[in-house]
This record gives sequence, structure tokens and C-alpha cells, in this order.
Amino acid sequence: MPPSDDNLASSDMRLRPDRRAAIVLGASILRGLAKTALGMQSLVDVGAWAIVRAPNAGRAEPAPTEGEVRTNVGPPDASLSLARIDPPAPATPRATVFVLHGIRDRKESTRPWGAMLARAGYRAILVDLRGHGRSTGDALTYGVVDAADLSQTLDALSQRGLVQGPVGVMGHSYGAATAIQWAGRDSRVAGVVAVAPFASLREVVPGYTVVPLSPAFVTRVIDRAGVLGGFDPDEASPSRAIAKTRAPVLLVHGRADTRIPAWHSERIHAAARGPSELVLVDGAGHDEVTGATGARLAERAHAWFERAFEAS
Repeated sequence: MPPSDDNLASSDMRLRPDRRAAIVLGASILRGLAKTALGMQSLVDVGAWAIVRAPNAGRAEPAPTEGEVRTNVGPPDASLSLARIDPPAPATPRATVFVLHGIRDRKESTRPWGAMLARAGYRAILVDLRGHGRSTGDALTYGVVDAADLSQTLDALSQRGLVQGPVGVMGHSYGAATAIQWAGRDSRVAGVVAVAPFASLREVVPGYTVVPLSPAFVTRVIDRAGVLGGFDPDEASPSRAIAKTRAPVLLVHGRADTRIPAWHSERIHAAARGPSELVLVDGAGHDEVTGATGARLAERAHAWFERAFEAS
């Protein structure tokens, strides 16, 4: 049975990202800058590797854990780690919703969302995107290869009988951008909830630099990142992808987000050709928006998916 409005309103939806991979990245950048000073590496390559090097680059697939589901995807080859959260027995899931984390994070941080979706009667599939958490993979592609991975994962889970009813996807930040790109390439996605996505890779990178850099240099770095990561940076664009999907897309963004400012979601919303709604939350930052009272994220997400699944 779907949860009551009171249960939804009281759901703790705040995500608490794991920042260990970001700390490791910072140390890697410092080593790269030292090599640049010694003439051993170009500054363009340092910036490009900072963009595309995955937290798990070079790591082998870990030993399986209890309850873990794995799927093989590619090219390039990778093994994704998934976790499933079902509604309390004896309820049967009415739909399946994939849950996607942010950059250099892991699926464990999205368990509050998975628990909410399960209480709403859905099967939640928490995904470690390639190169993150317990998944393998060397490069981050900002949704380009990830979207193909998710289509292959949906194929594999369907063959195993693990997909129930219509399919939705809910993501935060990098995961939100990936969710929109997946919907843009796979018509099986019936509904999307995207929290704090970026409009495109080219538009988000300049805001991540500690000091202002020339547009020409940033362009060179992003182009080089595409070469190193094996993807087209121009395809890493939720703004383009949303124009290719008829799936309803709910966008939620904090007005106080300094990491990925709210104009990114405004731009995505403006590019939509199918149903789209934009919710801007006063006073909420990038991570804080997930649990902000004004976002009413559990309530909004449930209502959005219900309408999308009924229409699919």
C-alpha cells in the first residue's frame, strides 16, 4: 500500500555523500601540479585527468558481498554493483526505480531515497555508476557512457526477472544529469526525478575551478578529457538529452547552490519538449536541497512517479 502523506513528509531524504574519493582526487591534482612544475606533465593533462579519472581507475572487481547484484556492461568493459530494496513483504513492487548517486560518491549514500521508494511500493535499484563504489571502470564520462550502461543493466535485470512494472530513475548531481541522458536515449524510462543536475559538461567545468581560467584553456582541457575518457564532451549534455525524451522530468534545485547553480536546471527545463517541472528551493545548497523542508522531495518524487507510471 502506498505510504500516507504524513509518512512521506517525515521521510529523511537528506543525502550525505562520501567525500573520501574527492580528497584522493585533490591529492592527485597536487601531485600532477608538482609534475607540471618539473616539466613532466602538461597543465592541460592535469586538468583533463582531474575531470575524467574515476575513483576506481585500475581496480579489479571486488569479491561479491551478500545481496549484491552485478551486471557486466561496455564498451569499455566494466562491472556494475547494484543493491535492491523492495517494499515490505508481502507487497509486490508496482514499478522499478533506479537510484543514481553524485560524482565520486557511492550507492550507499542514496539509501534514504531507496527506502522512501520502497515504502511507496516500488522496487529501488541502487547503482554504483562505473568507476564508483564497488563498480569497476577507469573513466568518468558525465552520463555519456553511463546512460548506455544503464540500458544494458535494464536489459540484464529484465532477463533475470528483477524488473517489475514501469521504470523510473532518480538521481542527484552527476546522477541527475545521467538520469536525464538515459531517458533521452532509452524510451523505456517512464519518469525522471533529477536533483541538482548540470546542464552540460562544458557549462559546469568553469564553475569548478579554484581560480578563474581563460575560456580557451578550459575548452582545451575538456577536449583533452574527452580524448582520455573516450567520449564526446558535447554529448555530456542533459540540456540536449531532455529534448529527446517524452518521459516527464521533475527538476529540483536549491537557489543557494554554489557548486552547480540553479540556472543549470533552468536551462534544462527550458529545453524540454515533453512534460517538465522545475522546483527551486530557497536557501538550499547542493547537498542540502535533498533534505530541505521546502523541497518536499519524498512527497514530490512519489507523486511525480505515480503520474508518470499511470501515463506509461
